[in-house]
Amino acid sequence: MNGGRAIAVVGAVLASALLLSACRAEEQGRVLRYQKGVYLGKTDPALGRDQVDKLRLHMSGQGGHAVFSGGA
Repeated sequence: MNGGRAIAVVGAVLASALLLSACRAEEQGRVLRYQKGVYLGKTDPALGRDQVDKLRLHMSGQGGHAVFSGGA
């Protein structure tokens, strides 16, 4: 009976080690309690002047003209 108990203890230790190692480092410190209407994540870094200019130029080419084909 002593051998069975040792196997059970070793199994429990291995199972707990597996469960504890399953938590990835990037998931540590994440928000677990949410507040409705409040963003609790990390703040975005501020954009530089050149990045803003590139985005503005990119957006200027995305505005299209509405074309109505005169349906039935």
